[in-house]
Amino acid sequence: MKLYNSLRSIILEVANRDEVLSAIKNKKITTIYYEGDTVNNPGWRTIEPVCAGTTKRNNPVLRAWQTEGVTDTEVPGWKFFRLDRIRNWQPTMDGFNEVRPNYNPNGDKSMNQVWLNAKFN
Repeated sequence: MKLYNSLRSIILEVANRDEVLSAIKNKKITTIYYEGDTVNNPGWRTIEPVCAGTTKRNNPVLRAWQTEGVTDTEVPGWKFFRLDRIRNWQPTMDGFNEVRPNYNPNGDKSMNQVWLNAKFN
């Protein structure tokens, strides 16, 4: 099963952990294609990635501030993305440094483990 998941990630261009952590650390605005699920519609989104880790079910996830793109809820706003459902990960040359409303510098209560949380001045 591990081999299958690794090959699936390579073939489907799933966002990998190192790329995600780099975008969080360097505060890079990122464009993603999210394949969606039974709740979220698929499509392109522009995000400010701020926290990555795993859920209680051990799914790798990302908390981000979505500024544009497809969504079923209000934009701009906080969104939660599973990394295995991100099909395209494109950091832009633009950065962000604004602390968004309700930002939690200690991580995300939806996460079991936090790999990295953005640091703001």
